[in-house]
Amino acid sequence: MFLRSPLKFLAVLLFFLLAFRPNSFAEDITNETQNLRTETSRVKQASRVAEKSKEKEANDKYRTGVTYEDILKDPDNIELNARYAQEQIARGELLSAAATLERILMVNPNLADVRLLYAVVLYRLDSLNEAGKELESLKAVTLPPAIREQVTAYEKKIKQRKRRTHIGLRQSNGWGYDTNRNAAPSSKIQLVNNVAQDLLGSNNRRADTNFLNISSVDVTHDLGFQAGHSVFGNFTYYLQEQTNVNSLDLGSYQYELGGTYKSKFCDITPSFVASDIFLSSENFLRTQGGNFLFERDLTKKLHAFYNFRIERQDYMNISENTNSVENKGPEFSNIWGASYVIIPTMKWTTSVGYSDKKAKEDYFAYQRFSLNNTHTWVLPRGQFLINSFNVNFDSYETPEFSVASITRYDRSLRYRVTYGTPLNTIFFGKLLPKQIKDIVFTGSYEFYRALSNITNYSYTNNKFQLLLTKRLEF
Repeated sequence: MFLRSPLKFLAVLLFFLLAFRPNSFAEDITNETQNLRTETSRVKQASRVAEKSKEKEANDKYRTGVTYEDILKDPDNIELNARYAQEQIARGELLSAAATLERILMVNPNLADVRLLYAVVLYRLDSLNEAGKELESLKAVTLPPAIREQVTAYEKKIKQRKRRTHIGLRQSNGWGYDTNRNAAPSSKIQLVNNVAQDLLGSNNRRADTNFLNISSVDVTHDLGFQAGHSVFGNFTYYLQEQTNVNSLDLGSYQYELGGTYKSKFCDITPSFVASDIFLSSENFLRTQGGNFLFERDLTKKLHAFYNFRIERQDYMNISENTNSVENKGPEFSNIWGASYVIIPTMKWTTSVGYSDKKAKEDYFAYQRFSLNNTHTWVLPRGQFLINSFNVNFDSYETPEFSVASITRYDRSLRYRVTYGTPLNTIFFGKLLPKQIKDIVFTGSYEFYRALSNITNYSYTNNKFQLLLTKRLEF
């Protein structure tokens, strides 16, 4: 009968293909959620490294090349000692630099430039009251315009740092490109009820560009204890608007409220976390949970941490995925790790993770084991380089028989490299207005490879991203 009615046959076939789209667009919906959070955290990480790079740039201007051997040859030379203190600052040896400058001022207390440098070192050591006293003593004498300008600037910085409440705003905008945005299988086929079928239409691999926006505000309040206990809150708005694959437009509102308790054993940061995530302009996931971070400095160079997160995930059906609700359920995750400062400008962070995702339907429930490595390198003139390498191993609970009769097992590899620099470092930076010179430009490349015993979930994607980030603090 179908042979006599080819249009009816094609209609039934089309319905069958659309009703069972195991890998089309948002079917593997948890990956989209994880990618969104990864992008958000990486922008924050790049912003933190950019701040470290600014500190290095500030240190580098003090380099003089004077060594301790030079001081031994002429220990009473005040100018040589002052230049040696600058070299100590450049190496990050602030306590030693403070001691050197203090000795110079004991010999000659009328050196205004040395006293200013001493105040700057005290400020960076967070000895704000002592730094303020040194600056106050400078105001009682006649100073060259350049030194007086610096005294005024550091008085403002001290006043700002003494505030118990700090507000930070971060705005990032950029452009991205994916070679396989819809995660089409590399084999160009997909399984439906154990039957291999060629990819059709929009299920084929699709490259696409996107506009990216990340806006965040964070508030930190010092509780006034000597140990430095604090409370904090932050909010992040994320938007990834696709050019062509509109069904994968991503948006989210992410919230966190918590505090940090500091002790001689470890720092403990519990927080409440929540988010509303949108796919193709439809709300498909709401989460609420708790995050618990434990940190401790084992040595001056070695830092250890453990992070536990429990989260309730409430998935909702949307037009692009009418069975999203089957993913509904809690997720528990653990991360154990450590970071090691190789040299003052280079750090390596390694962690292992284990997470357990429960779901309404067991074929969406899985356990994940992960290995994560990140190398950060602070370069001259405010530049930085971040390399990260992550591997995940996912084991699902039961087969999804509408796809295949075997239990799904995935492995994924992600490598990403990010280069960043403030705009004032670029060749035309000196021509820019002062207000935008500190905007940080980042360029990233990412290679992602997913392997699975079910061909639907084996694919490769290459991602390129350019971002401009501005941060303000109050």
